[in-house]
Amino acid sequence: MDLRQLRYFVAVAEERRFARAAERLHITAPTLSQQIQALERELHIPLFDRNPHRVELTPAGQVLLIRARIILAEADRAQQEVRAAGAGLVEQLSLRVCTLADQVLDGPLHDTALGIPGLEVRVALSPGDDALEAVRQARADAAVVWTRAADQRDLAGRVLGEVPFGVALPPGHALSVLPAVPVDRLRDETLVMFPREPFAGIWDPVVAHLLPAGAGRGQVVIEPDLLDAPEALLRAVSDGRGVAPVVLGTDRSAAGVAVRPVLPPLRVDLEVVYREPPRPAVCSLVDALAAAAHNPATALEPRLPHARRPDVGYGPGDPLRA
Repeated sequence: MDLRQLRYFVAVAEERRFARAAERLHITAPTLSQQIQALERELHIPLFDRNPHRVELTPAGQVLLIRARIILAEADRAQQEVRAAGAGLVEQLSLRVCTLADQVLDGPLHDTALGIPGLEVRVALSPGDDALEAVRQARADAAVVWTRAADQRDLAGRVLGEVPFGVALPPGHALSVLPAVPVDRLRDETLVMFPREPFAGIWDPVVAHLLPAGAGRGQVVIEPDLLDAPEALLRAVSDGRGVAPVVLGTDRSAAGVAVRPVLPPLRVDLEVVYREPPRPAVCSLVDALAAAAHNPATALEPRLPHARRPDVGYGPGDPLRA
């Protein structure tokens, strides 16, 4: 395989028509078809199911599409880095930050993005699974994400620390007179949550912690606004729709809402993930984020020893390095 064939393959896979893909690539459709056939012969397997109206990826084609995008992204990045090094330019890195995590590393994260000598770090917000996928596909160099589910631990990672969570209570709620709320007192409460789809790693342990007896039918309601997730949850609580998890130590609030710690305490890992082997610039970014995590301005706390952690822990073979 060569890079040109992979670019041709990706174009056909995305356009689903040889004619449209050929137009996008500025070549003729017969030439494109010949190149795809040559690639299929080399791999000894069909990549597309062809019909008169459109083409569809075969299972083998679906696998190649994932890998091809990563290979092409890495090749493009290599060109950019070599040219930048030759011209004496600042090296650029892309960092994704998971929704809600930005409020934890707010000031220090901004300082980190601007303050690494010789690097320019471009920071973008995205939901949890999207941030992980961006790193997998080489569209981002690293990502700051919440605790990952067991099937998401294919990337290398470094735990930055633990984030303490509490519960936001509606105005005048009876539990607001308590300095901390025992979770068994929440068993009859409606829990307002962000969508589970992009946040399974944090969603499951948070719901299990706050409703240890299990959630009843309709007891968990979803607030779909991911763009404004912390404030959206607090507005829902302020409107009396239920209680909601909230990061302790941040200054976000809503009218009449009381925020209290919970008992036992709820702490969730925040980590930076990246592909292995990391190049020196990525190592510098990871080290800088780890240093920023210890800044008192963040809501992060040192990670408790595994045996003392009250939240859902990692299982045997945990690949993460604390």
